[in-house]
Amino acid sequence: MASFEISILGASGGPLDGGNQSILLSEPGNCLHKKYICIDAGSGLRQIATMIASHQKRSSLKQNCWDDAIESFYERLEEPLHRFVDSKVRIVRGLCNDSLLDSDESIISGALRVFNNIKEYYITHPHLDHIAALVINSPACSSAEKTLWGLRPTTEALRKHVFNDILWPNLFAQKKMSFELHTLEECQSHPVKCITNWAITPLRVSHGLTVESQVRCTSTVYLIQNRVTEQAVAICGDLESDLISHKRLLANVWKHFSTTVPLEKLKCILVECSCSNATKDEHLYGHLSPNYLVHELKQLSRAYGRPLDGLQVIIMHVKMSPGMRDPRLVILQEIRQLAAAQELGDVSFSMALQGYTFVL
Repeated sequence: MASFEISILGASGGPLDGGNQSILLSEPGNCLHKKYICIDAGSGLRQIATMIASHQKRSSLKQNCWDDAIESFYERLEEPLHRFVDSKVRIVRGLCNDSLLDSDESIISGALRVFNNIKEYYITHPHLDHIAALVINSPACSSAEKTLWGLRPTTEALRKHVFNDILWPNLFAQKKMSFELHTLEECQSHPVKCITNWAITPLRVSHGLTVESQVRCTSTVYLIQNRVTEQAVAICGDLESDLISHKRLLANVWKHFSTTVPLEKLKCILVECSCSNATKDEHLYGHLSPNYLVHELKQLSRAYGRPLDGLQVIIMHVKMSPGMRDPRLVILQEIRQLAAAQELGDVSFSMALQGYTFVL
């Protein structure tokens, strides 16, 4: 029984503009008015419209998504889907609803309806590639209640540096818009109001040091649990390994997972891996490479005291770099080879692909 639909509105770590990190989550089911939450908001309304259009086209052609070709600007203009996604994964193109549009709806009307049904945003950290669409899409929020959540460093930055009447209007002070900002407490389970079966827990991690003041940049891992099925998924913001930060922040995350979620109930971790192993540590800038990701997954395995059999790991936030080979394929190959060498267990590794939904 599936507990989660995870739609990838954006998965890019840049530097190409567009398609930046944004993960849309809902309960499975074919309902025009289902409710959603969003982890980060680097992409938004335009991608929802594109996914609806894609679904409409696919329905008319009756195509299987495994026949899809994924855009690539490297050796070839396109690469087959199976090079990015493990064959055991259940994935569909677009959103999952069988009937995404009412008979009298245009694509943009349907996209606005879905957008208005995103009731809660959980922001991992306030960098622009994780909040850009939240800002640009905000004029469409006038007819829908939306609540923004985050750890204190995130909410303070959004209020002081983004919605400050200089960079963008202070929408939190506008009485005619139901646009609210609230702070979450670290490691405290929080009920998801719009999806009553769910609870979400924010866990603090490190995203490197700021450039000028050299203070630690806080990011977040969100653990989302279905209280009926007891299944869970984890979605990570940008982060660095404890080996780099010399803190035990990720160790605390893995301990929290192992003490609150049985391994067989932990369905998936969506985690960044921005750079290949060719990247020097000083050029990671608070991100992971395959060496460090596999090291941290090994720590998760040790926290559980056994191999991570059955776990899905979905990679996101890859930075598009110069070269002939698509860096997503380079990173995926490096991760799979290292994971086999470290005997992590029967773990499936896939790339998060913009415009696709993973069903878990």
